Amino acid sequence: MNAKTRQTVMNLERKAVEYIRALWAQFGLQAIKFCAVGGAGLVFSSGVLYCLTEFFHVYYIYSSWAAAVFTQLVVFMGYKYWAFRLPGTRAAYSTGVQFVIHWLVWGAGLAIATAILYSLTTYIHIWYIYSSWVATAVSATSNFLSHKFFTYKPEKRRDHDNELFHGTS
Repeated sequence: MNAKTRQTVMNLERKAVEYIRALWAQFGLQAIKFCAVGGAGLVFSSGVLYCLTEFFHVYYIYSSWAAAVFTQLVVFMGYKYWAFRLPGTRAAYSTGVQFVIHWLVWGAGLAIATAILYSLTTYIHIWYIYSSWVATAVSATSNFLSHKFFTYKPEKRRDHDNELFHGTS
């Protein structure tokens, strides 16, 4: 490898590391907390799904909806008070508004997850529990981003330096 190629590779490596650090600063700890809450919810949801389907003979799609509703009641609290809580900031929306937005975001994710669950189980013949896990994984990214930037976003604070610069208070 010549010196120019080596320098290019080193620059790419440095930029990649900077990018990963920026991603971590933006998403890291919240993403881990989101996955922890969601993972606990997934275990609970899978148990409810299995019990309703196997023991009470409820159609697996209806079971998945019931399991998801029960799970979201608890998951909302985990997201609001732990995963997306930012020390020293206030939420942009009241708890009631966050609850409604959470359910709207969740409803969109449920539509996607249901289509995946049905398709994998019916057409590819994957066990409904595994299908529900795939559906959850697919919808998790959009749910995380929607919750981070909309549902649980912090209140915008007035920028003191900007106020001084523009002469407003």
